[in-house]
Amino acid sequence: MTSAALTFEPALHEYRLPDGRLVPSVTHILSAVGVSMDFDALMGMSGDTARAIEAKRYLGTAVHADFHAFDDEDLVWSTLNPAVEPYLQAWATFRVHTGLMPLVRERIVFHPGQFYCGTLDGIFVMPNGKRVLVDIKTGDPEDSGCQFQTAAYVSAFRLEHPDEIIDERWGVQLVPDREIPYRITPYRDWRDYGAFQAFVTTFNCQAARRRAAR
Repeated sequence: MTSAALTFEPALHEYRLPDGRLVPSVTHILSAVGVSMDFDALMGMSGDTARAIEAKRYLGTAVHADFHAFDDEDLVWSTLNPAVEPYLQAWATFRVHTGLMPLVRERIVFHPGQFYCGTLDGIFVMPNGKRVLVDIKTGDPEDSGCQFQTAAYVSAFRLEHPDEIIDERWGVQLVPDREIPYRITPYRDWRDYGAFQAFVTTFNCQAARRRAAR
């Protein structure tokens, strides 16, 4: 079974197989095992915190949608959310400085063996011909376990595209208020995917214990 079989419900951020089974996403797994920040738990701390996190989530969704349109060269600038514009300008600067050109954008990936899925932000080609998987962040990449997230996406993508080599993985944080409005964090540790596999095992054990406790 491939990623084409999955359906995605944006409001719930849920991926399902045709038989209705829920497939855990990479971000859900990392949050559940405590590697990434548990924003749902933080939202329960106070109303102000909940509103701030919800606003950040909305910004993240809008950023990814508008960046995708920008990279596809079909963005309608008049419809751009004013809150997104500084981040889009930062992304445009990043694209110019690095010379990256998009090959794949917003692609659902699925790993049936490890049973996880997700949506990678993009695969880009460098001026030297190498390919890099980029994950775009408006916050600190460490908060989301970006090194493990990108490793999981690369492994799942390669299952369906074994002949398409991905040479590098980057977390790109956009910081519009800085002179250079982005930070690139390259991930080169080959052990990142092994660590993610351990997180999947932990996640599945947690789920099994929850079922047994019912």
